[in-house]
Amino acid sequence: MLLRLKVPLILAAALLLLHALYLGQPHIDAALVWSALAMVAIALFQALRQRQRAQEPGATAASTSVQPGVQQLRSELDATQVKLAHEVSARRAAEQALHEADERYSLAVRGASDGLWEWDLPTGKAYFSPLWKSLLGYADDEIGSEIEEWRSRIHPEDKARVLQEIEDHLAGHTPRFENEHRMLHKDQSWHWVHARGAAIRHATGKPYRVVGLHSDVTARRAAEQMLLEVADALATARGEACFRIIARSFAQVMGVREAFVCEPCDQPPTKARMLAWWCDGNFLPNVEYELEGTPCKNPQVEGRTCYCSKGLEEQWPLEKPFDRTAYLGIPVRDSAGTVIGHIACTDNKPMPERTPHLAIFRLFAERASVELERRALLGAHARAA
Repeated sequence: MLLRLKVPLILAAALLLLHALYLGQPHIDAALVWSALAMVAIALFQALRQRQRAQEPGATAASTSVQPGVQQLRSELDATQVKLAHEVSARRAAEQALHEADERYSLAVRGASDGLWEWDLPTGKAYFSPLWKSLLGYADDEIGSEIEEWRSRIHPEDKARVLQEIEDHLAGHTPRFENEHRMLHKDQSWHWVHARGAAIRHATGKPYRVVGLHSDVTARRAAEQMLLEVADALATARGEACFRIIARSFAQVMGVREAFVCEPCDQPPTKARMLAWWCDGNFLPNVEYELEGTPCKNPQVEGRTCYCSKGLEEQWPLEKPFDRTAYLGIPVRDSAGTVIGHIACTDNKPMPERTPHLAIFRLFAERASVELERRALLGAHARAA
């Protein structure tokens, strides 16, 4: 093919190729594209010079000397195209990894029981997740995007302490921010929250964002306070009074309608005897009952905690006449580890899906154990006398 036909064809092909590469791959580095265009332009210029010189005397020798330069330019163009392909592949892989990370982050936030909050320090803007807002009783559109939305709701007695602790963290004095404080709920009640977070910093150490979680711990704080009061009451109570405090307090801490303290009637246990029975705000007369076919067999006979958050009557049909839907039973052991009784609570509505924290039960079980052992010891002395 004549050189005058090759030149426009090369130019057209090169421009079409680069146009397709650039427009079809919007993430290709623009500098690489312009570099490739420049090399094609140089190659075309050399080809045009070659044609011009071919028309002059001695053109054959000149064209021969130009060939190595053209070949070098073609090699450089090929190398640039390979580099562009690698760049496209790497960027696609990075974008896919970022997309997957975003999906995992979103799923984690949606599946968490805590509210997410973020604070952009340079602008003072904040993000509060819908769950964060709902924990304070608000809809998503009822709280704005200023950090003051959080500050203004902190209890006056807690505010100075909370703000000082977050300032200490931003100054780098603590590895993270973690604090429990009261916040004003939409219904004007004070809720205890557990807030924790960590600053994201520049390479210089200067913080530019804080990301954290917020959970409502009002129920736990109330239970802790009640346990302190119960511990004081149990310190001096004895006999039936002690068992009654345990039953009533256990029901109140768990937020259920019924609780009772029992001991076995025989050995090995086939029947249990109630020592205190609290139900619907009153103490009922103590009764004896068969363990077989009831959930109480698990703690009393088998010595293991039994927790059924719902559907109790489906597993133990004998419980249906008592309007019991959920059950929690804990064995009471003596100092030698032998099961000497059990405490239990039930409700006519479902309990939380997860088993409540066993530390809450330990106080009741251990105090019942002390009282049962003391009573057994007194009985043994009486029989010996």
